[in-house]
Amino acid sequence: MITNEILEEKWRTQKRMAEEAGYNVRKYARNVHRTVEKLVEEHGLKLRYAKRKPLKPVFDKSSAG
Repeated sequence: MITNEILEEKWRTQKRMAEEAGYNVRKYARNVHRTVEKLVEEHGLKLRYAKRKPLKPVFDKSSAG
């Protein structure tokens, strides 16, 4: 696998954040969101998210028996 300093720092940070969240994906996402909000405030950033079409369900609930 190709690696470099930036990727290794990314992996260390992700591991630390996962540990801090107790490996709970909801807590992890909440912590990441708070971190991003803090960085936006500190650095005067403006984030724009892509607009996506709603996903279609894989299974039709009405036909489930």
